[in-house]
Amino acid sequence: MTIIDCKSGKVMPWTSIQTAAYSGLDTPVDFTEEGHRYTHNGDPLESVTGILRAEGFIDTAFYTEYGRQRGEYVHLARHLDDTGELDESTIDQEIAPYLEAWRRFKRESGFVVCQSEIPLANLTYRYAGKPDVIGNFPKGNIKRAAVELHDDATYRLIPFTDRQDWNLWLSVLAVHNWKKNHGGK
Repeated sequence: MTIIDCKSGKVMPWTSIQTAAYSGLDTPVDFTEEGHRYTHNGDPLESVTGILRAEGFIDTAFYTEYGRQRGEYVHLARHLDDTGELDESTIDQEIAPYLEAWRRFKRESGFVVCQSEIPLANLTYRYAGKPDVIGNFPKGNIKRAAVELHDDATYRLIPFTDRQDWNLWLSVLAVHNWKKNHGGK
């Protein structure tokens, strides 16, 4: 299985850590869109991106509302397309090239989507997330990657191969939990 994070902007270095964290998710959980909250049996779980943001890996200072909204629409269109629920007539012309880039990536790479936007948790380490896509390449040689989707209907596949990404994620998580438990910021 391969975990893919889709970006309608530039892939940032922290994406490799994010996908490593997603590779540890194995239990379905409840997700509430409002407040972006994950729970398991009523107990709250922190999100991968929330933890990375809190520890300074994700800098949102340069994000714009326009870019955030565009990314949200691109993700939704891709998800609905992957699940067969997309009504083509609802696609804005600005979003269409990103969706075409995703379709082109799947066609050219042979990637097959198995799951899209499924909330999962790692109950051992008490965190949750929603990987964009989990699926398979024909040769199965890529385990984690990002796909940059561009506004000219092109894409760029960026495989993540550093085995230390999982250990780095566990370090980030340990520091985050230590700060939380000891009142640190």
